[in-house]
Amino acid sequence: MEDLEEIIEQTTARHAGRPDMALVALQEIQAQAGYIPGPATGALAKALGIPEGEVLGVISFYPELRTTPPGQHRVCICRGDSCAAMGSHHIAESVEAHLGIPPNSTTPDGRFTCDTVYCLGNCALSPSIAIDEEVYGRCTADRVVRQLQQLQGLSDA
Repeated sequence: MEDLEEIIEQTTARHAGRPDMALVALQEIQAQAGYIPGPATGALAKALGIPEGEVLGVISFYPELRTTPPGQHRVCICRGDSCAAMGSHHIAESVEAHLGIPPNSTTPDGRFTCDTVYCLGNCALSPSIAIDEEVYGRCTADRVVRQLQQLQGLSDA
């Protein structure tokens, strides 16, 4: 991963003077750094010519933007209409209980981040989840917890 300062400098330079590019710039920073570090908001606001509060407003409006580093493994639980109708809330409750964290947070050891998302594009196989960007369909709470146990080294299969 590139140095955070370099990522911020290159991104702000690329979008300088373009306040309409705040979301795009934030997405670029997150894509490279994994999250949006604190110093990025002030630097980006200055480069775009907008108040820092406006940049923070964009971050708070879009749930996929994060201001903390994600865990080593990212678990995304779809809560879109199809998945919700098929019981994704049961999966979310089980994952949160297993990992001991609330939705949209990271375990204290930094190994797992559990995020709620609103579509994984796998509606025909609802309920769906993604672990480390691999999408799984027709999930059950037990199956997902077993997958997490495997990643944690708590189970062989």
